[in-house]
Amino acid sequence: MATEGHIVLDVEEKDNIVKVYTISSFGYFGFENGIFTEISGSGAIPTVMTFSENSNGGYSLIEYKEPEDGEECENSIKQMFPEKLWDKVLKGQESYSQLAESKENEAKEYLKQIGRIADVSSKYVEKKRPNINVTAENKLFVYWGKNDSFLNHCPYWIGTKERIENGVRLIYETSQSKSADGYDVITFKETKSDGTVVEERSYKIVGDEPELQ
Repeated sequence: MATEGHIVLDVEEKDNIVKVYTISSFGYFGFENGIFTEISGSGAIPTVMTFSENSNGGYSLIEYKEPEDGEECENSIKQMFPEKLWDKVLKGQESYSQLAESKENEAKEYLKQIGRIADVSSKYVEKKRPNINVTAENKLFVYWGKNDSFLNHCPYWIGTKERIENGVRLIYETSQSKSADGYDVITFKETKSDGTVVEERSYKIVGDEPELQ
C-alpha cells in the first residue's frame, strides 16, 4: 500500500503558474510478522512542483523536480529553492518524524477501510534469522529462490509476510523446528486469510544441504 507525507515550505503564484516548495517522503507498507510496516520508501526529499491553473480553476502539473544526488545535492537545492528556505531544506531529515507520522496515518486509514486491526510502524521490524548452516541458508533463501517463486515469496526470517495476488490476500510463513532424528527443519507455508493451505514444503538441513521432505 503506497503512502506519502509532505511538508509545504512555501508557495509562489504568478501569471497562473503556481510553484510549491516541499519536503516529501514516500513509503510502501505491508504486513511483516503481523505488523503493518513500511517495507520500502524514501527519506525526506526536497521537491519543487510547478502547476498551471486552467480556466476552470483546476491545476495541471507541468514540472516535478528533485535535487541531484551526491556531491551536487547541496548546489542543486540552492538552485531549486529560494535562499530563505535553504536552511530548512538542508536540514530536511530533521523533519522526517513528521513525514513518517503522515505516512503512518495514511496506513492506519487503509486498515480501517479493510476492517483490520494491527500495529502500524514506519520503523524497521526486527527479524529473527534461521539458525542453520550458512551455506544451506544461502541455498534456500538466495539461490533457489531466484527460480522458485514460492520460495522467493516466503520470508527470509522466522515469521510471516503477506501479499495480495489477484485480489486474494496470501500469508507466507517461514518456521524452524527439529526433526525426530535431531536435524534442523525449515518449513515454508503459503495460506489464504481463511487458513486454507495453498502450498507447504519442509527442508531438513543435513550439513550444508537442504533436503526436501
